Amino acid sequence: MSALVLRWVARLSALLVAGGYTVMLVGEITHPHSGPPTTLVERAGIALLTATCIGMLLAWRWELPGAVISLASLVAFTLLIQMRQHAILFVFVAPGILFLVDWFVRRAGKPKETVVDGKAPHSS
Repeated sequence: MSALVLRWVARLSALLVAGGYTVMLVGEITHPHSGPPTTLVERAGIALLTATCIGMLLAWRWELPGAVISLASLVAFTLLIQMRQHAILFVFVAPGILFLVDWFVRRAGKPKETVVDGKAPHSS
């Protein structure tokens, strides 16, 4: 898989997950299925999932920081919220992992610059 294809798979998966989460969040705010969040844990869970999606979208421009924000927020969510089924979290983790892999692939593919006599090659 080429680096360009990997990057676009990561971007499209992030857009799909963040878009789906946004639709569900807006729908729950405008037409609540259940009552509003009543505890600090519920509010923190919403904030952490929102941070996860924001990290995915930041990764479009900054792969490593965005992926780290997304994955760290998701780990915090997992530790905070006691869920019986963790399978849905794989949907949220996929874009972050894809962005990390993309960052590693691009970094490994770049030639290393050497400094000679205090100047980098190709500098004037």
